[in-house]
Amino acid sequence: MVSFLGKFDTSRAYVLLVIPLGTLGLVINRWSWRRWILRKRNRGYDLQSTLVVGSISDQQHISQSLSERKWAGYSVIDTFRPLSDADRDEEGNAQPWINELMIKVEDGGVLCIALAPSCGLGGGDIRELSWSLEGRGTDLLISSALGAVTGPRLTLRVATGLPFMHLDEVGLGATQRAIKRVGDVAVSATAILFLSPFLLAIAIAVLIASGRPVFFRQLRAGLRGKQFNMWKFRTMVPDADAQRDALREELESTGPVMKIVDDPRVTSIGRFLRRWSLDELPQLFNVFSGSMSLVGPRPHPLDDVSRYTSFDKRRLLAKPGVTGLWQVAGRSDLSWDDSVELDLVYIENWSPIADAAILLRTVQAVLAKKGAY
Repeated sequence: MVSFLGKFDTSRAYVLLVIPLGTLGLVINRWSWRRWILRKRNRGYDLQSTLVVGSISDQQHISQSLSERKWAGYSVIDTFRPLSDADRDEEGNAQPWINELMIKVEDGGVLCIALAPSCGLGGGDIRELSWSLEGRGTDLLISSALGAVTGPRLTLRVATGLPFMHLDEVGLGATQRAIKRVGDVAVSATAILFLSPFLLAIAIAVLIASGRPVFFRQLRAGLRGKQFNMWKFRTMVPDADAQRDALREELESTGPVMKIVDDPRVTSIGRFLRRWSLDELPQLFNVFSGSMSLVGPRPHPLDDVSRYTSFDKRRLLAKPGVTGLWQVAGRSDLSWDDSVELDLVYIENWSPIADAAILLRTVQAVLAKKGAY
């Protein structure tokens, strides 16, 4: 042992032990501080007093968005009208409007100015405003008209001295697709292996309670509209599809997807399976085969997809999932527009961490049983 230690390079020991431990400690330390700051902000502390510049609708939208997300660190305390031609001087400068804004900033103790897309300021106007803010300790935020487009797709590039926002095409790159596919195969294969006795028990229960067929197979629209057969445990009467058109006429729907809280077609065993989302488990085989992913927009029947608007069709830019943002944010209690918006936010901002977080939150949503019918 002594001879071994004598030959061991202490510098390598430092690299192998001290640096990894130091890195882990740094990660834990930063995570702890971040959690502490988020808790304080959610309680209303350490928020930057913010003034929003823009139209009334933009003022209301930004104010509501920031008030619902206190963890972002902003608190809207005032608003200001957008710049108009009447606010400019004879030479076309926006300085009179900027001076009036600065008075409001000073009087209100504003620490941050948020410019909405409707603020009316051009590039030169924003530059003048930034010069007026120098030395005041007031931040300047410029809201993009791109809406939910954030994260990986949006980057800042400088060309010939001019800043540009570069927007990547929607969809995953080859590396991202490979990472997502490896995760899907690993998790679905493991889940099928360990849940196989449970799946068999559910199949027997469906067979005894409502007869054949045990499984429900239906054509659904997948990635970019490609059709595939989605599998579920049967929860409705055998002729449920034949009754679909008649039920649709009786319902007042705000979107292409038909939602029925107390669907008369659902069997007694089916109601139990739906309540706990157990009817969706056969879709693990869809995930393993590649027609679905663990996380993504829910696949809809072809009849519903035919009613999509051009905006709704953007849901088809990602492989459909067993669960998704809709699942953890309210499930069937959400309106159609809200569901589509969540799907598009997911598609625009995909990451492995987001998928992992959604899977964990899905367990909580299933146990809560809210919106499952």
